[in-house]
Amino acid sequence: MSKSNKLKQLSGNLLLGLGGAIFALMIGEIALRIMGIAYPSFYQADPHRGHALIPGVSGWWKHEGKGWVSVNTDGLRDKNYSKEKPENTFRIAVIGDSFAEAIQVNAEDTFWSLMENKLPQCQRFQNENIEVINFGVGDYGTAQEYMTLKHHVSQYSPDLVVVAVFTGNDIINNSKTLSPEDRFSPFLIKNEGKYVLDLSFKETETYQWRNSFTRKAIFSTINNSRILQLLNETRVALKKNRQLLGTETESQSQDALQYLDFTPELYKNSDPNWQEAWNITEELIKLIQQETKSINSDLLVVTLSNPAQVYPDTAYREQYFAQAEIEDPFYPDKRIGNLGKQQGFEVLTLAPLFQSYADENNTFLHGFENTFMGSGHWNESGHQLAGEMISKKICTTED
Repeated sequence: MSKSNKLKQLSGNLLLGLGGAIFALMIGEIALRIMGIAYPSFYQADPHRGHALIPGVSGWWKHEGKGWVSVNTDGLRDKNYSKEKPENTFRIAVIGDSFAEAIQVNAEDTFWSLMENKLPQCQRFQNENIEVINFGVGDYGTAQEYMTLKHHVSQYSPDLVVVAVFTGNDIINNSKTLSPEDRFSPFLIKNEGKYVLDLSFKETETYQWRNSFTRKAIFSTINNSRILQLLNETRVALKKNRQLLGTETESQSQDALQYLDFTPELYKNSDPNWQEAWNITEELIKLIQQETKSINSDLLVVTLSNPAQVYPDTAYREQYFAQAEIEDPFYPDKRIGNLGKQQGFEVLTLAPLFQSYADENNTFLHGFENTFMGSGHWNESGHQLAGEMISKKICTTED
């Protein structure tokens, strides 16, 4: 065979192999779409808040719990709503962090979805339509929630703004000193004795990379390919398994000590940095109150439960707090409650109610079988209880 013929045969074989590979990828892509397997990236850079959900993206979240996540055309983990409020409608906007975003469970099992179903049964809302719109985004602090209210929620003309405060990490997230150095978000900082918004995160390398054309192109490619999503998900799962294999646990109590996301200083407030973090948090809530007034909306602040507060074992829980020299496990909730009394806005404190329910029913309200029961975010039971309690509060609050 001549050299020319050999090259032609080699080229033909390469083209045949390439064609076969492309065909196999196409079949794989189609098969994954038919089976509904999708693991996209849900977040993109945002100039006001650091990051936000990507409009129109959908897929599974299985790292903690299991939830089908669908982001609407306006970047909300919720169904689509018109920005113009329909007539005869009472509209509620929910702002918060990952507890409000709630990607660990399906949308119909979230507290805000349950609220939308329960509130029409209230005598207060007879003959009115109810809309509960979820603006929650994972890893948000109160400054990001304020910016969400100012730049997004206000466009929907809500009658009531519900702010979900997770003291477990919100206080840390609000402090530039206590937060990790690579956190890119707006902060409220003191400048010449006055609190001002600091948007310098937009100048950081992390934010500029995430907002770059290259990074957007890479993640857009991944988000449009189920095969690439599956490969990326496999990579993350393998990394997680290696971390779990390196973690030795001896007992349920030892596991709980490791996974209850407990920060003792949150309940003591003796450190100057924590004192300032609390002051910043309170100032941010005041800003949210001012903004709700400016858009003719009422405000309800809901303090959520921390895993350690509602672990359904009274003896162990008391020992847990005593070892950390915590006198009052509800100090964070009471502090925000006192702020509401001083400033004249409604506060619903869930943690004591959740603790009583968890003890009486021996029920875990946080945690999932694929993580650790009692830790992390609310499971379906936690969301159901929150939906019932928040709905009851709204139903019984006078206009």
